[in-house]
Amino acid sequence: MALALCVAPLSAGALDFNEWIPGLKLSPFLGERVEYDTNVFQVPSHSQSDVIFKTVPGFLADYTFGPHSLSIGYRAEILRYLQLTSQDTVNNIAVAQFRLDFPRLLVNFRDDFTQTNDPPNSELTGPVKSTTNVLAPETEYRITDRFSVGANYAWSHIRFQDPSLAVLLDRDEQLVGASVFWKFLPRADLRLQYTYGRKDFTESPDRNVQVNTVTVGLRGDLTARLSSTFRIGVESRTSTPIGPGYLGPIGGGDFIYRPTEQTTITLILDRSVQESSFGDTPFYVTTSAALGVQQRITRKFTAGARVGGGTNQYPTKQTINGLTTWRQDWFFGAGATADYQIQPWLYVGAEYAHTFRRSNFNTFDYGDDKVTGKLTLQF
Repeated sequence: MALALCVAPLSAGALDFNEWIPGLKLSPFLGERVEYDTNVFQVPSHSQSDVIFKTVPGFLADYTFGPHSLSIGYRAEILRYLQLTSQDTVNNIAVAQFRLDFPRLLVNFRDDFTQTNDPPNSELTGPVKSTTNVLAPETEYRITDRFSVGANYAWSHIRFQDPSLAVLLDRDEQLVGASVFWKFLPRADLRLQYTYGRKDFTESPDRNVQVNTVTVGLRGDLTARLSSTFRIGVESRTSTPIGPGYLGPIGGGDFIYRPTEQTTITLILDRSVQESSFGDTPFYVTTSAALGVQQRITRKFTAGARVGGGTNQYPTKQTINGLTTWRQDWFFGAGATADYQIQPWLYVGAEYAHTFRRSNFNTFDYGDDKVTGKLTLQF
């Protein structure tokens, strides 16, 4: 979401206020999307299709003073359904970042606010209204040119509008960690990190857990054409009165390869433990991979394609429709995009996406197709 909010507007340039306020740039944008969704609620049968009109105004303001910077961004998504008018809503996404870069000390304060009806994970389906705020300060101190140490903290405030989800998933998460960095290449380093966290559930304190993780990760440009944020490690999650704990591998991040100036290939990997609202199972383990390619065909025309999939595995047996077993889901998605730049400030485009999920409990199966046309003004 942060990438969509912050990166897209900058591609068309920005309004420079340097003459009045040195270092200030403003990037406003406005998008209009028309989407046909074949299965709005992502259900296994009796699906409902609809046409959704989405208006997306927003801005990104960046103020740079010396090596330091302050960035503030906001995007609204005004959704209007042609037939399912009860689903009309307004999503709000905002980000603020304050970065101080001294010769040896780097300090970064970031806050991300998301109020959306998009499902937050691959277990939940259909429009799901939730609010998430993540405050994440971090610092890094350079001991030598090659070695650094760092500390980080993150507080996540997560709330759901649906009472049946709120009673199970409303929570506050706190993570605190320490890192050691070794710069083994001029623009890349190796990171060893330990993190301790706790999750306190508002209405279900028997779900409260403590988490310990140790990870090793890559950060930066491995070659002139390949960059990475990938990490891998082990997570230990304490057991709760209603379910088991977890001890096993986790990891995630991306690899970005640019074989030419016109081509970008992105591989995104994830293995993580997610909170669950299924029966009395407190969590599930998700493993996924996604591959995307973006190609600039001409100076004004860009096309892209993506494919991905994964599995969700649940640690406790449940019974549904007479079947008792461990739930396991398989999910898959593929899509394509095309964008044409009419003017430096005006874009048109189209998107297609197909997703489906299959489960050993077939009541969780669904298939969904979306076709979207879009128009974007950005400065």
